[in-house]
Order: sequence, then C-alpha cells, then structure tokens
Amino acid sequence: MVRVEERAEGDTDLYVDALAAVASGLAASQSSLAAERLQPIAGRIWHGRLSRPRSKDGASTDGAPRGIAMRGRERDVTPRKRAEVFIRDGFCCAYCGGRVIPLPVLVAISDVFPEGLPYHAYYKSGHIHPAFWFVAPEVDHVLAHASGGTGELENLATLHSACNAMKADVPITDLPPVERAKRVDGWDGLLSLYPGVVAAGETYGTRHHAARYHTDWLRYFGL
Repeated sequence: MVRVEERAEGDTDLYVDALAAVASGLAASQSSLAAERLQPIAGRIWHGRLSRPRSKDGASTDGAPRGIAMRGRERDVTPRKRAEVFIRDGFCCAYCGGRVIPLPVLVAISDVFPEGLPYHAYYKSGHIHPAFWFVAPEVDHVLAHASGGTGELENLATLHSACNAMKADVPITDLPPVERAKRVDGWDGLLSLYPGVVAAGETYGTRHHAARYHTDWLRYFGL
C-alpha cells in the first residue's frame, strides 16, 4: 500500500486517465487488461487532511471538517438531482475545471478491485483510495446552505470532493484563483462504460452496497 497525504498537481488527470482505461477494459470483459491498467495507481491509501486555502484577502480559512462530514452539504439534494447537476455541468468541477467521475462509477470499479481501489462509505482516512477525494464529485450550494441557499438547480454546482472540502461555506468567487483544466470534448464521466463495469462486478470482486445501489444510479443517469 502507498500512503498519500497530500494532493499533488496533476493527480486528478492521473487518476481520471487511469480509471478511464480500467473502465474501458472492464466494459470490454477484459478483466486482466483492466487490472494491468490499474497498477500505476493501485493500492494508494489516503491519510491526509484537506484544509481550506487562504481567502483572497489573506485571511486563513483552515479548519475544514474531515472526511464524510462534508457530504452532509448534499442533504437537501436528491440522488436524481445530483445526477442532473453532474450531467448539466459536463462532469467537470466548477472550481478547478477538472474532470469528475461520479461516485457510483468509482464504487463499481472498486467492487471489482477492492484492494487496488479501496473504498470506504464514510471516507475514513487510512481506508480509502485518494481518487475518491480527487475525482469523485459532490453537489455544492453556490450560496451556502448555512446562508439560506436552497437546493434548486440554479444554486447547485459540481465540485470535486476535495475542492468542496477546501471550499466549505466560502463562495467559489472568494477562493484563490487556480489555473483551470482544459475541458475535454465528449467527456461523460465514464457513464457510457458504467453499465459494463457494473456487469463485470457481477462476476468479479465484491459489492460494497446493497443490490439496488447500482440499479438506482443507472436509472438516475438515464442508462
């Protein structure tokens, strides 16, 4: 296992490209090829802590909550609405512009390779691959829920889990500017491969969730 404690430049593209190759292999029923493609990122374990950067005025904004607590920000957003937001935003992060892969797709890959891409439902440090932080998206409230923001579509945006953890309740416009990743034409968050990856999980590996988990998400994404 490889211990990972911080997010390095280029990690998002590294994980997305590797996982896209893995999913392609699984969807083609080539599990051995998929396992080989996973090797460059296999077995990495997140042990870090995600802190918010300094705001534009220089004030420290450290102290972001750890782990899955951040996902509570989606409490007024249904799974179907989350899927709608991800599709609308072209499966890209509103802050850094990087590509995202929806959590259920990552979970489906982890179902097949639970040791190579370890997953923990509560994002427990020491038990989860950093790809779940750096690649999986969450739905963010543009106007924070704590400030009265609603769960209407126009107040929702796609953010990487890591970007959302650093953002917390600060508006995106108040965060330090970053060089946004270039949009990749035709990027679909691996949705076109998702059914094939789920099918592979019926033969290999183990399920992390109840039987209906993937069935429901396939329906939410219109697959």
